[in-house]
Amino acid sequence: MDYKFFLVLFMALSSIQVSFSQAQIKKVKGTVTDGVAPLQNVNVRIKENGTGVRTNSDGQYEIRVEEGQTLVYSHVGKISIEIKVEDVTRFLNVEMFDKIEQLDGVTVTKRKRKSQKELLEEFPTNKNLVKTSFGVLDKERSGHRMRIIEGKDLSNTGQDFVDGLQSWIPGMQVFRPSSLRPGGGALQKKLRRPTDLTMPVVYLPRALQSINVVPAVFDVDGIIYTEAPVFISSTNIERIAVIESLAGVAKYGSLGAGGVIVINTKSVGTFNKEPGTQKPFDQAKLRNNFIQDGDVSPSSLVPEYLLKLNKSQEKSTAKETFYELEKRYSSSPYFYLDAFSFFSNTIEDNDMSGKIRDKIVQRYSTDPTVLKALSFMLEESGDYERAIDIYKEVFVLRPHYAQSYFNLAKSYQYAGKIENAATLFARYNYLIQESFFEESDTFTPILAKEFDNLLALNGAIIGKNSTTVKLNQDDFKGTRLVFEWNDGEAEFELQFVNPEKQYYTWKHTLRDNPERIKEEKEHGFSCEEYLLYEPQDGTWSINVKYMGNKSLTPAYLKVTAYHNFNTKNQKKTIKVFRLGNKNQNRPLLSINSSNLLSIN
Repeated sequence: MDYKFFLVLFMALSSIQVSFSQAQIKKVKGTVTDGVAPLQNVNVRIKENGTGVRTNSDGQYEIRVEEGQTLVYSHVGKISIEIKVEDVTRFLNVEMFDKIEQLDGVTVTKRKRKSQKELLEEFPTNKNLVKTSFGVLDKERSGHRMRIIEGKDLSNTGQDFVDGLQSWIPGMQVFRPSSLRPGGGALQKKLRRPTDLTMPVVYLPRALQSINVVPAVFDVDGIIYTEAPVFISSTNIERIAVIESLAGVAKYGSLGAGGVIVINTKSVGTFNKEPGTQKPFDQAKLRNNFIQDGDVSPSSLVPEYLLKLNKSQEKSTAKETFYELEKRYSSSPYFYLDAFSFFSNTIEDNDMSGKIRDKIVQRYSTDPTVLKALSFMLEESGDYERAIDIYKEVFVLRPHYAQSYFNLAKSYQYAGKIENAATLFARYNYLIQESFFEESDTFTPILAKEFDNLLALNGAIIGKNSTTVKLNQDDFKGTRLVFEWNDGEAEFELQFVNPEKQYYTWKHTLRDNPERIKEEKEHGFSCEEYLLYEPQDGTWSINVKYMGNKSLTPAYLKVTAYHNFNTKNQKKTIKVFRLGNKNQNRPLLSINSSNLLSIN
């Protein structure tokens, strides 16, 4: 038994109520939109005390709020939204939706808009399309001004593509590290200049007319950069879109205040890759590779740094590539998480993955979302002991989250520390019985099933106090899928397709499932299960569509498949997926009649 940890656990539990009463006030900011344009005069108030603010003409707001309090967003004609503030909440970019009134005998029709699947198919030949963090944009249908420049039209005579772009955008200002010196005239004094600049910053004409001038951000194949990514060769650029209007940049929140420059590179933007290869995907095959109404795309935009790492064939080359990329991405936890996964699973370099793991733990020791993602990856690679250590850190950061018990108990079980796992499960049940925690209609049955599974595999467990924990019989037999995500703000859809191609979609979004997300925030959990009962004939497939997490960052989804669940022949498979491309329904995994998990 790890008595030292359980002493810490007891002390943490004893201080939960005190920590809530001394919750730290934090500043939360963001942008509210209707999905197209920013919304002015949205009332953003704290539910517990009624104080609040209103969004300005750019849809932006800033409010001081305590962890655990709830922000309510309301606007005439829109559905009100409630979001509970968590320990990691800093930015909340919110999209509000129209209230729909039912009118008897009235049918409303509208012009059919092209789906993302249709736009994706047209991308190679339609020069009015660009791929962004929020899906494919059509210049002709966007509803806002957008300039698109073909890569072949950029001049190659300057220092980099920024010089070529400047010749197309009259009035655009570029400041490079060497030019950011004190003085420089009234305009340069007005600009917000980063103190640690390593690459050029770009100021678009409309931003220069504002009182508070901020630089443009770059959306490169779905990855956001706050400085110009001059490491991209002009010859590798397929298409550039320049977006300055408020309506166009609204979805980017405060990051897009200075405008957005979208870049699609040839390595990603001009074709859809065949899964598992670097070959262009046959467009005819793409059109025939969608479930029913064309809802699934096998393509995915990959971060530039992963493209470069994946080109490395040798460990030494991969290390050199990592250290070179680290100079540019050292401020991003997602770079380190993705690099860890690459060295751990793709290259299988334990020494290098260990160094990256230690950097993540050291740099992001107070961010439970980053630590959870790392723990997911450690479990995927079978390193349960280190996963336990990190889950302990998450537990100390979040002792009032039910998910903290779930994750740590399961990791103990995976490591063969059955008594530790049983103690945590029993402790959680005791805290519910004593009304320390409230029972959750969704989470409590999931955790109970986990406890019963522990008992089914290991028999009755005798605790230190000579109490026997007995199994509650469950008649389920088959394959059980458990989904966990590291970020409570992550919104996505899971589509389950049976062998007859009939599907069911579970929507984890504020628009479609607000009560579920509210329950998750109140109880502190982020997981769901799906059961495939025996007999399981044919192949089931699961697809995922990521809608974002209100802060323009990726999320990580862990899937645990238990085959022959609750039997002595039970097997488990753990896979972790990076969710980064928004509004694109992608294949996630498939399970065939032999109960084998395969990854698409």
